[in-house]
Amino acid sequence: MSGDYRPITRQINRIVSGLRRVAASEAPKLTFHRLVETMGPHSHRLLILMLTLLNMIPGPPGFGGTLAWTTLAVALFMVLGKPIRLPDLIGKRKLPLGALIKASETVAKVTALIARFSKPRLRWLTGAGATLPFGIFTMAVSVFMTVPIPFINAIPNVGLCVVAFSMLNRDGLGVIIGLVISAIGLVVAGLLLAGAFHLGMAAVDAVV
Repeated sequence: MSGDYRPITRQINRIVSGLRRVAASEAPKLTFHRLVETMGPHSHRLLILMLTLLNMIPGPPGFGGTLAWTTLAVALFMVLGKPIRLPDLIGKRKLPLGALIKASETVAKVTALIARFSKPRLRWLTGAGATLPFGIFTMAVSVFMTVPIPFINAIPNVGLCVVAFSMLNRDGLGVIIGLVISAIGLVVAGLLLAGAFHLGMAAVDAVV
């Protein structure tokens, strides 16, 4: 099977074309509301992938937290089986359209390479029956990613990106790999939080 016919290839091309349409429109500004409108309010899995990719782009302070809360909201709507409707507090936030287009075009090229190795297999891990556990898992990871500590969410975010990518490509093996990466990231994040807590307590004891 040619890589061009992998499910993920079609989805990534959909992202690129959607962002280009926004850039070519009379109002070339992108918000979370418009992102949902462009991709579709039922494109939960695709939007989770986009948000994890966007979280890899450097942004202003608090941007990572906004992405994490948005990812959690999208996952919640997926679990509830409802279309995505973000609150204005998140929905009206602007997104870096130019950077996102460049990133998506790069992802499209990388996807063409990854598609040679990632293929539909173990589909029971990516079908409709996996929607609920995938949504719950995404919500759990997103909660950790809201913690305002630099780099603490990097590994879990990569793992979640791999899971979302593999879900769209119907690659159950990729889902397992993504879950392992996320689990490692969550353990590392937990250790860092525990270490920070103990250091804080030691500093308080030293002052007292």
